[in-house]
Amino acid sequence: MAPPSSILGTSPGTARLSDEFPPGAPHWLPDLDRREFLRLMGASLALAGLSSCRRPAEKIVARVVPPDRAFASGTAWYATAMPWEGFARGVLAKSWQGRPIKLEGNPDHPESRGATDAETQAAILSLYDPERSTGPRRGGQAASWERFEQEWTARRPEFAARRGAGLAVLTEPTTSPTLRRELHALLAAWPEARWFQHTPLARHDRDGWQADFDFAAADLVLTLGADCFHRHPAALRQAGDFFSRRRRDATRRSRLYALEPTPSLTGAAADYRAPVAPGRFPLVLNALAAALGGRAPSAELTEPERALVRDCAARLAGGGTKGICIAGPEIPEEQQRWVDAFNARYARGAARRLAAVRSDGDAQSGGGLGELVAALDRGGISTLWILGANPAYTAPGDLDFSGALRRAEFTVHVGGHADETAARCGWHLPEAHFLETWSDLRAYSGAATILQPLVEPLHGGRSPVEIAHLLRTGERRGARELVRETWSRGVEDASFEARWHEWLDRGVVEEAPAEAAPAAAAASGLPLLVEGTAAAEIAVLFRPDPNLADGRWATNAWLQELPRPFTSLVWENAALVSPATAAKFSLRNGDIIRCEAGGRAVEAPVWSLPGQADGCVTLPLGGGRTAAGPVGSGRGFSAYPLRAVREPWERVVSLRPTGGHRDLVTTQGHFTMDGRDLARTVPEENPSLPPAERTEAVALFPTWPRDRYAWALSIDLDACFGCSACVVACQAENNIPVVGRDQVARGREMHWIRVDRYFSGDAANPRVLHQPVPCMHCEQAPCEVVCPVGATVHSSEGLNDMIYNRCVGTRYCSNNCPYKVRRFNFLDYRAPAESGVYLQANPAVTIRERGVMEKCTYCVQRIDAGRIAAEKENRRVRDGEILTACQQACPAGAIVFGDLNDPASRVARRRRDPMSYALLAELNTRPRTTYLAKILPASPLAAQDGSRPDPQSRADG
Repeated sequence: MAPPSSILGTSPGTARLSDEFPPGAPHWLPDLDRREFLRLMGASLALAGLSSCRRPAEKIVARVVPPDRAFASGTAWYATAMPWEGFARGVLAKSWQGRPIKLEGNPDHPESRGATDAETQAAILSLYDPERSTGPRRGGQAASWERFEQEWTARRPEFAARRGAGLAVLTEPTTSPTLRRELHALLAAWPEARWFQHTPLARHDRDGWQADFDFAAADLVLTLGADCFHRHPAALRQAGDFFSRRRRDATRRSRLYALEPTPSLTGAAADYRAPVAPGRFPLVLNALAAALGGRAPSAELTEPERALVRDCAARLAGGGTKGICIAGPEIPEEQQRWVDAFNARYARGAARRLAAVRSDGDAQSGGGLGELVAALDRGGISTLWILGANPAYTAPGDLDFSGALRRAEFTVHVGGHADETAARCGWHLPEAHFLETWSDLRAYSGAATILQPLVEPLHGGRSPVEIAHLLRTGERRGARELVRETWSRGVEDASFEARWHEWLDRGVVEEAPAEAAPAAAAASGLPLLVEGTAAAEIAVLFRPDPNLADGRWATNAWLQELPRPFTSLVWENAALVSPATAAKFSLRNGDIIRCEAGGRAVEAPVWSLPGQADGCVTLPLGGGRTAAGPVGSGRGFSAYPLRAVREPWERVVSLRPTGGHRDLVTTQGHFTMDGRDLARTVPEENPSLPPAERTEAVALFPTWPRDRYAWALSIDLDACFGCSACVVACQAENNIPVVGRDQVARGREMHWIRVDRYFSGDAANPRVLHQPVPCMHCEQAPCEVVCPVGATVHSSEGLNDMIYNRCVGTRYCSNNCPYKVRRFNFLDYRAPAESGVYLQANPAVTIRERGVMEKCTYCVQRIDAGRIAAEKENRRVRDGEILTACQQACPAGAIVFGDLNDPASRVARRRRDPMSYALLAELNTRPRTTYLAKILPASPLAAQDGSRPDPQSRADG
């Protein structure tokens, strides 16, 4: 077949037409006839069969019962787990004809329970990342595994003779039983070797125990800088349990109080939130202890602090309330003891301490990164293996890790990318993705999962388990064999195979959860904390980036382009300051500031964020990468140089504007509702909207028939806390492209769902409202009547469909859509033809070309598959049988999809709820997507001083 350019000819007119073909199109259609193509393919298959390098067959186990009926032929689901800060997050991986294309939560797993978050959804893209390491490198030059094995084998005898003296291993904390078994076996064989652990997101176990909480049993939750629903290994479980107590049918609605210096997703869901600088935490906690003891607080509180203390104390005073208190990892030890005393007195079984399944303190003669650097400086370490960590980037500024690393003679880095640490090591070895290899991990609760691969390593990578065994023995063994060896101990041979297959099928190893510590005796009162004085200096706070964490996701384009939940910034980070602090220094969004402490400085653009504590500057970690490929390098600034070993979360700095400015890119430049009822709220004592506001106007056009199905979507704003899992799930399901920073700056982002965020009330402590906005699928759709080519049409089931091959790009439909939920392919955003990113694409959804309008389709491919499956059995689709991608991902159950023609369906029941409303209903578009209003809490404080905010207050920025 001739390439498109020769078909079109070379006239000026056809030359312009040839530009419409995607780059690399001739490479997609090679100039081969059919007979030559088949001859070459036959020879390739024959040679492949004779190859002696073929990996031995390793059988994996698919799910016996798929997660839902909406799946196409050729697909299979496999239970595995995603590593999350060393813990397991159970997932189901969807494979289509041998390639993984989608991740969903495993409903059988105790932590995910069928839900996911944005990072889990985006992890599938990292598998096909073209910037992944493609092979071993020595001194920056391509090498081979054989050469590395020979070099290490030659070095092993000297360590055996010295009992491991001079050898050190650095890992991130992990719960993998097999990896820990291999490393402990190494230390047993070579007792002079040392194992160090490092993570910039320190979540240290205390005295061998880790705190766990039952949010479903708790009547009251108090958080101290803890983002329980987002940045926690048990976040999905905790969010699901908490919002199960907030549903309309819940017998008793739980309460959430948050003390935090920087707005978090947990704080956004709180009934009462107080922006509190870390230095004021002892003052507020002492005031709460005094109120619980019937005493007046001894210090002056701000109005938000006073409201939180009085309401929290009033609800605990009755004696029958189960209250739990959760502290973030940055909370000092003295305040952690206050938290322990609170839980001992009020939790009544809702808080417990589990045996630590991932211990930061069990390394033999090791410790953290500081101890490693000191050992390197002393010359006590000649050989260092780094498994998975990137300390050259994440090390605090007062640790010269890169300089210390040069003192080692033999250094090995194992990682998925040739990152900053790989560039400073003698050897870099590619690490296999978790979907490419066998492994095992424990969840936060202690339950174990066997990780099984869905595809052979795309770039020849190996797992940390295999690397650790090679390090210990000098021999290569498969990860599957090593994992089976771990779990076959103590199990009879006759029953092991059956149990092994059951573990792989369910994704959970049947064993008792982690041991719980005996309940602590309730204290007579809460301890008083030493109150600090109000500091006049500016405090810099270091927090993980909401999307990139500590920078490990910087190479993931989906997460780079995902708007941050409060700032809506993309592709970079910014220093967060309160409006008052911005006014004090005369700062506008984008102005560059310089924060300096201890002889080191960081320059960063600022962003004024309502709800930020005054006198605090939050520097998100994860930006400023220098070796993260074209996606992650040079994005924002790195806050690590200003971090200190002894002050990892907070430092007092000097701050001054530099006079520079950087235009930051955000997807939402307007944060007010301007008097319109977009994100609605209702008071808890009367949770209903006025009947007049729920009555539909008279239709101007004939209504569409509802003969069989009438699909609709309902979003509960009371359960949505802005995690954006729905956004990335939609992107993964529907092949939505990434457009880049420049195109987003032009307003050309392509997400089919956006999460609007509004602030209401006082800018110093506003109430935050998150509102997901997909296509409304209007029954009287204003987009349909203006399309000149009939590309957007109504289906018999109520969907507003897009016919891509009809669209000619007039964009009339976008101009006529009052919800602005349509996206247009201004450029060819598809990846290059040779890119492996195409392997992730969902084959059931078209990959759109340039010049096409696209939008949310309610995952019509899932609807079609579910309807076909039901028709084969001569029945209707059952309620809950079809799950849209956004609904399936939501950890709080905020999204419900179903058939309005079924009066018993959840979506139909929600439609009849007195809090149900349509967005911009006054336009009479009659959306199929509707919302449930957010409930604002009733408070004893309101009855005393009338300070309760107006439930219908509009956002005022």
